[in-house]
Amino acid sequence: MVRKLILEKLEELELNMAEVSKRLGRNETYLQQFLKRGSPRELHERDRIMLAEILSVSEDQLRGPSSILPKREYVKSNQTTRESLIADPSRRPRVAENQQPMSDFIPASQLVGDRDLPVFGTAQGGSGALIVSNEPVDWVVRPDPLLRVKDGYGMIITGDSMDPALRAGSVALINPHLPPGLGDFCLFRSHAEDGTTHAVIKEYRGETEVVWKVRQYNPPKDFTLKKSEWQIRHRVVGTYFN
Repeated sequence: MVRKLILEKLEELELNMAEVSKRLGRNETYLQQFLKRGSPRELHERDRIMLAEILSVSEDQLRGPSSILPKREYVKSNQTTRESLIADPSRRPRVAENQQPMSDFIPASQLVGDRDLPVFGTAQGGSGALIVSNEPVDWVVRPDPLLRVKDGYGMIITGDSMDPALRAGSVALINPHLPPGLGDFCLFRSHAEDGTTHAVIKEYRGETEVVWKVRQYNPPKDFTLKKSEWQIRHRVVGTYFN
């Protein structure tokens, strides 16, 4: 049970949640939200790796959901509309300020609703950038984080610059309206005059008036992207494999 183990290790090592949250590069309420409110439902891969080192446990011990949280009640319905395929709307993830509600791996079995989420294909474009297809290459059922998000979309990940957090072949789920916090993954898009769209997915580390500050994991590197060249920033709220 992940949450119970973390609480026990925090007490054993005399660490507080706010301190450890900051060491993870998160808002000081991040661990409290995870342990007490179940958000996110599972630890992000990057956080799992770092937290395992802090708590001196194996990464596998921090993998998976915990069973100590109260069970949520679901509304059953025989209707076939999208509304009947989700739980009580009051339980849907709420986005608080500086909180990352969901950036974890999402099993395909958790995708619900109509098959109306566009997924765009990608090809390696050099310098870590992806060339994005102009039209969707697939349409899939919607995951909970994008259930009611207008203009939400998916994008196939190519390359390993964000391994192990984002794996090649998985689909990044994008919410174009949700502002990111430090440590969130973001998709940055560049639109060339010839109509070609390039994109990169990196960890968001802040910004100035002229640049985005970003981080990649493989190889580890912090750098900047010029806003004049990378005009669009959209937040990644999850990934899944077919």
